[in-house]
Amino acid sequence: MSISIQHISKSFGNAKILHDIDLEIKSGELVALLGPSGSGKTSLLRIISGLEAPDEGKVLFDQTDLSNKGIGERKVGFVFQHYALFRNMTIFENIAYGLKVKPRKYRPSKEEIKRKVTELLQLIKLEEFGGRYPSELSGGQRQRVALARSLAVEPKVLLLDEPFGALDAKVRKDLRRWLRKLHNDFPITSVFVTHDQEEALDVADRIVIMNNGRIEQVGSPSEVYEHPANPFVYDFLGNVNTFSGRIKNGKLHTGNYSLDVCGEHDKTEGEAVGYTRPHDFNIDKHPTEKSSIAASVEYVHVVGPAVRVELKRQDNGETIELEIPKEKSMDLELEQGNMVYVTPREMKVFLDFVI
Repeated sequence: MSISIQHISKSFGNAKILHDIDLEIKSGELVALLGPSGSGKTSLLRIISGLEAPDEGKVLFDQTDLSNKGIGERKVGFVFQHYALFRNMTIFENIAYGLKVKPRKYRPSKEEIKRKVTELLQLIKLEEFGGRYPSELSGGQRQRVALARSLAVEPKVLLLDEPFGALDAKVRKDLRRWLRKLHNDFPITSVFVTHDQEEALDVADRIVIMNNGRIEQVGSPSEVYEHPANPFVYDFLGNVNTFSGRIKNGKLHTGNYSLDVCGEHDKTEGEAVGYTRPHDFNIDKHPTEKSSIAASVEYVHVVGPAVRVELKRQDNGETIELEIPKEKSMDLELEQGNMVYVTPREMKVFLDFVI
């Protein structure tokens, strides 16, 4: 089931929530709507589902305009962050609920309902829990039950609103892996909302990055991470170091240093900002090239096999954050107060003004 979102706009009172949104979602895709709070991602999801109506624009499923149809007529499954399970029903009854309340002519037989619920319990690895109540399950197990309940009615589209947001980090990671496998085994067009960059990068086929009610970039996880369209996307997708300055003759002049930049800026000149991720630096005890930036070690923190290093530039006092392998840190014998020299291996430059 493909989804076509055409020129969708939405306001609540005087606040414009969505601005002329266009988006095409292919049949069978798992798409993440990613953005900070207030970016409009949940409002867009609710419009796709039929829970909210747009002020302008259309929502098409397989080229059929469903803009004026409610959630019941769109045949979508909706999974909420806080599960929304019926506390007085067993797990089996929760999953079976959507099947039992179908109109009589569409309602499966008791035997068919039992067979389908049993299959879904096996799918979510909770075969032995059908007779229990939601209060007897962990948060991760309850979320899997919520997913199974949505899948029971065989929706054309599965929509998930921050599905793992209420869970701890370990459970979230396990469920992300489980959802990815579920989607591979049970192909259905799925859209999920998240503000967790790692979650989107780990699970989605494509990511829609939103900000202030607009789409900033759409692409595969590798595309948006490796080739961000603008500074917002670069900054939002993980930690980043910024170098403000002026670009001229293929170099970014920042403080007392001149850093090489991509060939795309060889013939441009103007105010610019360079972006480099913490793992994209060379670091040495001695300057290895003219563009090596002198900095003092302010903080060293070991996180498993990686070491996070906070440096203070000697020319302007700005902070540089690095992430290096533990072995490299040991070779350098990094300690607070040491002088080191760093050079960006990769830098993405965005011009503020071009001559």
